[in-house]
Amino acid sequence: MTWPVPGGWLERLGAGPAVIEARSRGIAADLAAARWSGVESQLAAAVVYAGGDPGLLESISIGGQVPTGAERVIADVGMIRAGLRGAAAVAVAVEAAGAAELAHQTGTTRSAAGMRLLWDEFGRDGLVVIGNAPTALLATLDLASKAPPAFVIATCPGFTLAETAKSALAESGLSHLVVRGTRGGSGLAAAAANVLLRQPGGR
Repeated sequence: MTWPVPGGWLERLGAGPAVIEARSRGIAADLAAARWSGVESQLAAAVVYAGGDPGLLESISIGGQVPTGAERVIADVGMIRAGLRGAAAVAVAVEAAGAAELAHQTGTTRSAAGMRLLWDEFGRDGLVVIGNAPTALLATLDLASKAPPAFVIATCPGFTLAETAKSALAESGLSHLVVRGTRGGSGLAAAAANVLLRQPGGR
């Protein structure tokens, strides 16, 4: 069998991965540049590219000081870590030693408990990346009142807590990128975090 099939969909429309990615990223960058500039535009473009959804531009909130690089990252779930490139040190809240026990004792989630257990080492002055668990974001807001992080990325989706938690972050005064509303996901959060990890000072 000849491959690609002569005259087939793949032969007519297909392209190599570098070409496809460059085209898609170019479209996302142009869309974001109409609203933001500099690293803020790069952050917004990364979210739109990862989500394949220009409509996300209406939901993105970026505020405060955007850091140049990050040496310590705390994420809510392992899917974030899987998507990160170049982080010097990444801790995952849901995997933290003792998180399950603390969650059981306090009637909360493992991701929220893990944030508490890892905060002093990774959250304080670090990059917080939350793509799945709104309770981890609620814990972040509480912990940040005494030991603020450098920047918080929050794209947790859902119909319960997520919208409220993300709105609270956007209005908290903390430096942030938020995808407001019910949409989101870990892929969006990891894509935005990678922009910061590529900045001067990142590793």
